[in-house]
Amino acid sequence: MQAALGVPIELLDPDDVAKLAPGVALDDVLGGVVCLEDGVAEPPAVARELVRRAAELGVDIREQTPAGEVAADLRVLACGAYSGEAAEAYGVELPVRPLCRQLFETTPVPGLDEALPMVLESETGFHFRRYGDSLRVAMHDAEPRWGFEQSVDESVLPDRLQRLARRFPGSAGARVARAWAGLYDMTPDAHPIIGFVADGVYAACGFSGHGFMQSPAVGRSVAEELLDGDSELDLSPYRLGRFAAGAVFPEDVVL
Repeated sequence: MQAALGVPIELLDPDDVAKLAPGVALDDVLGGVVCLEDGVAEPPAVARELVRRAAELGVDIREQTPAGEVAADLRVLACGAYSGEAAEAYGVELPVRPLCRQLFETTPVPGLDEALPMVLESETGFHFRRYGDSLRVAMHDAEPRWGFEQSVDESVLPDRLQRLARRFPGSAGARVARAWAGLYDMTPDAHPIIGFVADGVYAACGFSGHGFMQSPAVGRSVAEELLDGDSELDLSPYRLGRFAAGAVFPEDVVL
């Protein structure tokens, strides 16, 4: 599917995986897939830089300001997991639910290769990546935790450490240095809602855990549609009306 969509992936045999991901246990691995154009970025740092550049361009930025206190001809609902609540003020029902997800960072792991890529077990969704001299580890919960509660479920951490030591033996003995939780803004098909949802109200939310990766294209397309009336990318599959029409196309791989 990735190849058909033009993603520059490469199929790997175990020897190739060993070269790209030194230290990863491969005794049960038949092969792998990699996209060498992938990269890593920090969402908070990117957000701060976007705010800085917007301010330089003269954008009036108001933080911690209730939206209802700001006069506007057009409002964009881009409130993440709180988008459903925000939409209620305008009489709009958005099928966006908060889902709590968590991850943790290990204590330093000796000898980490600086080129170690993010490693994902496609069968389980378990994945980890290097962060300095530590590893950041995540995996979906067996039972989804719906709601706004953002607490760490420490009961699963021993299992995650065991999985990490199994897949990356060099991490044996590492402990959890810190763990944290946050919210995904989930839709029924795990794809975003983009478009007008009421007169003067536009939604860009429900990204279901992959919004940061999609944000460059979404930001550009939303700006084009709002300013020019149309966008270069086809946004029609992401309209709110798809749910009533039954035209959903579920995303099955949400990390």
